[in-house]
Amino acid sequence: MRVNIDEIKEAGIDRRWDLPREALDAIVAGDRAGWRASGDAAVEAHFTKVDRRVFVKASVTADLSGECSRCLAPIAARIPVSFELTLVPAEEYEEKEQVAAEDKAHHPVAGSFDLAHAEEEAYVGRVVDLDPILREQVVLALPGYPVCQEGCKGLCSVCGKNLNDGECGCDRKVPDPRWAGLAKLKLT
Repeated sequence: MRVNIDEIKEAGIDRRWDLPREALDAIVAGDRAGWRASGDAAVEAHFTKVDRRVFVKASVTADLSGECSRCLAPIAARIPVSFELTLVPAEEYEEKEQVAAEDKAHHPVAGSFDLAHAEEEAYVGRVVDLDPILREQVVLALPGYPVCQEGCKGLCSVCGKNLNDGECGCDRKVPDPRWAGLAKLKLT
């Protein structure tokens, strides 16, 4: 989705569009959790402009399917994503970065992350492309370790049975190798 900043008037502008299932799949398929899009994602965004800075408030609702990380059962999840960003012209953004770098040289601080610029993105020209920003925000909202239910017991490490369906009777105790030598001793 591209927005020409010249179209944004004083009251702002609203945009709504659907992110096609294929595009959403391209975003979430690279995630190690194995998500797949169940359909198109609805995107709503409100843009306001002050000088050349563009403020974006957006929300996305993505319906995804995948597998439980513990028992491999199929799961479905509705992932709500909402974010606010300030889009800054690239030349202004570079000037701020240069001033911040000079300030850090005089006042060194541990780490290289500047919290003041956490909610800012740079743009070039008169058109703002939301696709990379949207991609980043969706990936950040994905659960890293999805489970079918909070108390999921997973699979038996011996026979592979889903332990949510009941116990299998396998001995899953792993002996501590530090005590293995004592198992050879005979008590008389």
